[in-house]
Amino acid sequence: MLTSVPCGDELQIAGLSVALRLRHDHSLSQRLLAQWGGQDDRRRTVLPCGVSWREADEVVQGCLDLLVAAMQDRPLDEPPAQLGARISDWAAEGVPLESVQQATHAGFRFVLDQLTRRATSADSRAVTVAGQRVAEVLEQVTTIFTSVYLRHVRAEASGRTDAAGALSAALMAGSPTPAWARGRGFEIGAAYAVLALAAAPARPDDADLSQIEARRWLRRLHEELASCASISPLAQLSEGGGTVLIPEDNDDGTAAVDLFNRLQAATATPLRAALVHAPTHQIPSAATEAHELLDLAERLHRPAGLYRMRDLVVEYQITRPGPGRQQLATILAPLRDQPDLVETLTEYLRFSRNRRRAAKTLHIHPNTLDYRLQRVAQITGMDPTHVDGLWYLQSALVAHAHETGTP
Repeated sequence: MLTSVPCGDELQIAGLSVALRLRHDHSLSQRLLAQWGGQDDRRRTVLPCGVSWREADEVVQGCLDLLVAAMQDRPLDEPPAQLGARISDWAAEGVPLESVQQATHAGFRFVLDQLTRRATSADSRAVTVAGQRVAEVLEQVTTIFTSVYLRHVRAEASGRTDAAGALSAALMAGSPTPAWARGRGFEIGAAYAVLALAAAPARPDDADLSQIEARRWLRRLHEELASCASISPLAQLSEGGGTVLIPEDNDDGTAAVDLFNRLQAATATPLRAALVHAPTHQIPSAATEAHELLDLAERLHRPAGLYRMRDLVVEYQITRPGPGRQQLATILAPLRDQPDLVETLTEYLRFSRNRRRAAKTLHIHPNTLDYRLQRVAQITGMDPTHVDGLWYLQSALVAHAHETGTP
């Protein structure tokens, strides 16, 4: 309930009803709009922010009606539907919310100044209450205006996101429809960069926090993609990762790399991704290849970054299904019951045969690492300290990861 003062049902200043002054001052809205527009020109049809004088006058009158009710100490009702509809029109037409908010605050200050300029020292309490009531109406109006804008932004973003998702799904399925795409504001390009993204790393110690961070990660990705209208990326994303298609009709190949860097900065997390370029009709196979590369990078515990076929071409070929991969995987079969030897071999290879760094990571002495590598050579017949044995063992580790389905 609004604050009341001991002067009857209606607030009075200088012996006059504030509500009556608001209701009968027919030039108040015009003076306010003239101040907003920068000059007293009532013949102006459009204000600097892009809205018409007539529509702005409707909004001002709606706000004045709310102020009249407040000054009569009546409960604040919901603003009239027409007021919300007008603001919705402005949101849809691109009138900046900042301009609306700035004008709203300036207008309420102007009205309060008009109401209190004749006040005397005896009206100090009434002036305070008038300020409180103006502030309450301003808060209500600002909340309504902002909510209307947010609903419009969300609806617009959702519509475009849904359309972009549908088009990307059609492209990856090999069935794009040019007429459908153009009808939703898209053009199908001649070639695309296919970017496969891995999900943000989870927190094994806190599942609830992992879910929160995954939702934030996904939201930041969508927000950043929405800000890249100049390259019109299409995406299918979830908390588990996804695929982004970037048109490359007039591109030198850097747009996808730049976008990856932007996504990584926006999410504030290291991202692991794979990139494949393809003409439009080959997008289905390119998407499969990109995710196979990404899966390979994850299985091999490669660091965060952007991977192309040239970065993993040997590993990729080794992992192709067939008797060759099966034969390579069997090289490690004798070590199945000795995981410490497999871990030692893995770290030795990961640090490019740097004994001291590998030993430090394993928390063992370098001599212990040498002993374990000798045991690997004795059991498998492949010496990791020699080039031939090293190549076979490294290939065996890659093949083993895919044969067993584990990193």
